[in-house]
Amino acid sequence: MEQFQCEKCGNIFENEGKVLEYTSPVYGPCSKKVADCPDCGCKSDEYRPPKQAKSKSSNYRDAMPAMGGCAAGGCCCSG
Repeated sequence: MEQFQCEKCGNIFENEGKVLEYTSPVYGPCSKKVADCPDCGCKSDEYRPPKQAKSKSSNYRDAMPAMGGCAAGGCCCSG
């Protein structure tokens, strides 16, 4: 059984589903699995969990060498 998510009510449910063939104006002949939502009866596409955001392994400032700013004593703006 696959998982499906209803666009209308947001319900995530398991069902066998059936193959729906259609023609996309961009990609041509296509197919996808759909199932009827048990709550509202709308046709629902397969559930795709959200992608995990890539974690930042380092900040770009951590990777840059010291530029000789005010904290390093190299500030040219002091009077």
